[in-house]
Amino acid sequence: MILQTESLQSNQPRISSNQLGEFIFATPKGKLRILHDQKFGNVFSAPYYDPAFRGIMRSFRDGAFSGDILTQQVDALSAVEAEKPYHVKKKENNVTPLENFIEIGEAANPPSGEHRTVTRNALVPLNGVMVSARPEIITENKSDGYAAFTKLRFSKSKASADTQEIVLLVLLHYGQQQSHDGLVFNLEKTKLIDCFSKTVVAGHTIGRHRDQQLHQALEEIRALWPTIEHRDQN
Repeated sequence: MILQTESLQSNQPRISSNQLGEFIFATPKGKLRILHDQKFGNVFSAPYYDPAFRGIMRSFRDGAFSGDILTQQVDALSAVEAEKPYHVKKKENNVTPLENFIEIGEAANPPSGEHRTVTRNALVPLNGVMVSARPEIITENKSDGYAAFTKLRFSKSKASADTQEIVLLVLLHYGQQQSHDGLVFNLEKTKLIDCFSKTVVAGHTIGRHRDQQLHQALEEIRALWPTIEHRDQN
């Protein structure tokens, strides 16, 4: 399977799938903040959960997440000294999803087949908006004739249960637009793992109302994008 990427025009609306999910359930002010950060960047929005993400991906061996390696990652991160209160809280917030992932257990594992992890960006055009929708793991099962994606999500948002379905829906759109070398893209075996709520959501369980919410949000983003002007973040 070949992951396809798209080039971005400077004036084209663009947003990550995670922020798109947040956008739908945000306040009007929150929506403008999200679009500003997506359009101009935000030096304060570094990958907050990168330690947890890297720890989980290090545990992926031979088609499954290793509980022993996850435990080692928890111990290693817990042992890191935090000099400031902010660093203490960040460490706690990264240890928690690692511990949660251990509890999720086998349900987090991708389906059987050949697996490869994805490190580069993956973009899908949706209604005039370019959306970043990278899966963490691609599975190809040639004997059963399917391809599937596995994606991780880290969020403590109050709307997380709703947002995670939007993120997964974008991933499904992306998967359906890709070339799978004769394999059928499998919605049921494509999953999103929410590392805070400890839920695993399969693609075929998403309700039709999410499509309507997604398309309405894309229309709103296209309308708002030209009005978003750069402001000083200091």
